[in-house]
Amino acid sequence: MFKIVMSAAATVMLVAGCGGGVKPEVPSPSAGAVKPDTSSITIEGDSSAAVNKLAMEAIADLQTYWSEEFPKLYGQDYKPVEGGLYALTPDSESGPACADNYGDVEGNAFYCKLDDSVAWDAAGLLPDLQKKYGDFVIPVVLAHEWGHAMQQRSGFFDQNELTVSSELQADCFAGGWAKHAQSDKVFEVTGADLDKSLAGILDLRDTPGTDAQDPSAHGSGFDRVSAFQDGYDNGAEKCKGYEDGEPMVLELPFNDAEDAANEGNAPYDTIANGVPYDLEDYWSQVYPELTQGKAWTPLAPQQPFDPSSPPTCGGQSAEGYALFYCVPEDYVGWDNVDAMPAIYDEGGDYAFATLLATQWGLAALSRLGDESDELTSTARGDCLAGSYTASVILYNREATSSYHISPGDLDEGIKALLLFRGEGDVDRQGAGFDRTRAFRAGVVDGAEGCLSYQA
Repeated sequence: MFKIVMSAAATVMLVAGCGGGVKPEVPSPSAGAVKPDTSSITIEGDSSAAVNKLAMEAIADLQTYWSEEFPKLYGQDYKPVEGGLYALTPDSESGPACADNYGDVEGNAFYCKLDDSVAWDAAGLLPDLQKKYGDFVIPVVLAHEWGHAMQQRSGFFDQNELTVSSELQADCFAGGWAKHAQSDKVFEVTGADLDKSLAGILDLRDTPGTDAQDPSAHGSGFDRVSAFQDGYDNGAEKCKGYEDGEPMVLELPFNDAEDAANEGNAPYDTIANGVPYDLEDYWSQVYPELTQGKAWTPLAPQQPFDPSSPPTCGGQSAEGYALFYCVPEDYVGWDNVDAMPAIYDEGGDYAFATLLATQWGLAALSRLGDESDELTSTARGDCLAGSYTASVILYNREATSSYHISPGDLDEGIKALLLFRGEGDVDRQGAGFDRTRAFRAGVVDGAEGCLSYQA
């Protein structure tokens, strides 16, 4: 991702205050909550399996939720999904009209228009997602499929042709339901649970490089998370307005054959050595626009370090920090041996680049005299990282930068903000769900709006 054809640029980059290590956070599992009554829910499959119990609880509440929401949106009574609920395994002897056997649903979940049914892979997909991303990802998957059932009832499929538009509307509907499920305590959903569920959505994205016009396109991870958050923030009424071409889809093609062959990935050292220069180039052009002509002064040389020998910041050791922007000495430092290489390996090249970009954002805020609290300044730094990303997408610094975004880079950027967190970061800096929202605002709206962004 992030193809880099090096050209001249400038200097440095990276994270917050002289503080805030960046390590993967392992959220605690969901617990408690008064579970929905599943006595009226019958499935074809093992109702005692853990993932199927969660699915049944979600379905029970989805039926109630849509019986209230659907008439408000469409002026019609809600008709429950009646064609069957299929929790399929290799031993299943029956299935929906859209599946002849388990192989037709393996690794998937879907709504079948032919018989108004919902089916899911209860042996592979759902258990795997639950193991990686926690309990709430299961209800989110079912909420997405219920979104398709609502489209069938509303006539969406008669008016729109692009598959990707229907998928994003279903994601949006899932987000609206998720806000209800959290607020009404249908499920006990923490900020960490939401972060992990969104990370699960990233796993269900299109293969990088997929054309948005492809009949099988579901949207990039960035598109899908954006749609989910749109529903979560604004409710199902906002989702109703989705149609072909709206919202805009950011499915990106590979830059060239070499980019595709590399699957869009640049080596770690290329990111560590090159991205700071491109960030300096970006800020040398954007900062004067934000300050009525005041020039940007490059940061002091960055300090990648071995954690066994950390640098100091304002006379204090940076021991225990993985990534930081040192305010008093105006430099960025990062663990170049353990933490950042691990993030690169797990999240991809643009996960690393995004975390660096957030720190340049914090440096810019410091120079602009921003005195907001840590929660707000973190969000604004994330937003500015998004504005930098937009510049790379638009390739609007052609005279000074030859950086291009590759397919999957936006997904890696939001994954970095969702999952790579230091101990206590959620309390101090905000949940990943909120940080990705800020990042998206920067991508869509640019740098100026980031300066007044409110977490």
